[in-house]
Amino acid sequence: MNNFIALGIATLTVILNGLIGHFFAPNGIMLTPIVLTITSSLICFGTKNIRVIFISILTFLFVALNDISIKLYSGGTHDNEGLGWVHLLLFVGLVPTFGILLSSVLKRDDEKSINKIVAIIIFVGLIAIHLQLFSNLGLGRHYWYEWNG
Repeated sequence: MNNFIALGIATLTVILNGLIGHFFAPNGIMLTPIVLTITSSLICFGTKNIRVIFISILTFLFVALNDISIKLYSGGTHDNEGLGWVHLLLFVGLVPTFGILLSSVLKRDDEKSINKIVAIIIFVGLIAIHLQLFSNLGLGRHYWYEWNG
């Protein structure tokens, strides 16, 4: 598969999930583990000739993009209970995502071992930073058509 096609399909998957989350809540939240698995598979196995460090960063970017779109644009009440569900399903989706990333990175024979280790550490570190910075993103949001006054 061409890199452009794989990244394009991954981008469309995240955008489609954001639209589903906005117009058909809470389906976007519930589809998060599937979306993360699809996008990480496309990035890790669908791209060619990309260094493992960039694969790790791209995988994180699609995880973060999906998480931010769900937190900001999903319909429903943006309260602590909903945020808990978003985080639960994010972590459920991170399990296969991390497994896919690990298998993709570790099976690469053209990369040095240090690059493989750095790629894995970068992904975990970026996820930790993302969760620290954006854990409460979207909390308290409402939309004009949902406001009861």
